[in-house]
Amino acid sequence: MVLGKGFQFLILFYEVHLTTNEILRLPERTAYHDGTFYNVENQESKVVFLKTCQGGIFGFFQSTNTSSLVYEVKFRTFGIETGIWDQHQNMAKTTHPDLLPEESRFKPFYFQWANNRMVVGAGTVVGQGPKLQISNSATVTVRYISVRTGVCPLDFILELSCRKV
Repeated sequence: MVLGKGFQFLILFYEVHLTTNEILRLPERTAYHDGTFYNVENQESKVVFLKTCQGGIFGFFQSTNTSSLVYEVKFRTFGIETGIWDQHQNMAKTTHPDLLPEESRFKPFYFQWANNRMVVGAGTVVGQGPKLQISNSATVTVRYISVRTGVCPLDFILELSCRKV
């Protein structure tokens, strides 16, 4: 749009991620049953901001029973890898630096589950940026996410909703 001689006007629209505004901290060596199950029924993706010294593990479940595990996404920094496992122990791993958490700062990652596939990617825009994925031969429905830790505490911010402005 031109606003007179030599002036241009540009409007940009961005993704907005609303969070709890609360940093959740899990101590070292927690298990899924020690923590909370976050209801994600009727959703297909989530963004998380993550900071850890030695990884964190996000479990995706059909119910709040830990035996209903469908996928696990394991972030590791000392092990220098991020991986996805399904309930049959099929796996995909990467050492891509954008898909590894850091100890000193929060990094955004997204999870997307749909069409019997789990994707973990770098950034806040679902479907874009470096990503890792695994397909599941069985039809599964993810209804809950839970988090557990390894040998170090884990700090994370779980996105509540996402919308275009």
